[in-house]
Amino acid sequence: MFTTRSIPFLFSFFLSASMLSAAPVGDRHVIVNEARLQALSAEDQRSVLELRDKLDAVLSTDRSSLDRSERKALRDEYRSLKKEMAHYNTGGTVIYLSTAGIIIILLLLIILL
Repeated sequence: MFTTRSIPFLFSFFLSASMLSAAPVGDRHVIVNEARLQALSAEDQRSVLELRDKLDAVLSTDRSSLDRSERKALRDEYRSLKKEMAHYNTGGTVIYLSTAGIIIILLLLIILL
């Protein structure tokens, strides 16, 4: 059933898969497209930068120590900030969220396939 060549491959595959699931998911970051930000008015630029700071604060909050109602309030605040962010993104991508974990997973899939 298994050849001697396939056993080390399977061992390394399952070992790497277990390490992948144990690895923490990448941090979330708020990225502002500077070229599109310059196209906005000065007031909108200030609003976008304030929005970025608020989103960074919400995303960097340690949710493990919060109780259920505090997590719900934080989630509601995040959703309202995303809706406000959509207002500035109507003409293109000014603000977007990235997740390093998705990039790592995609790279691993590309390498493995």
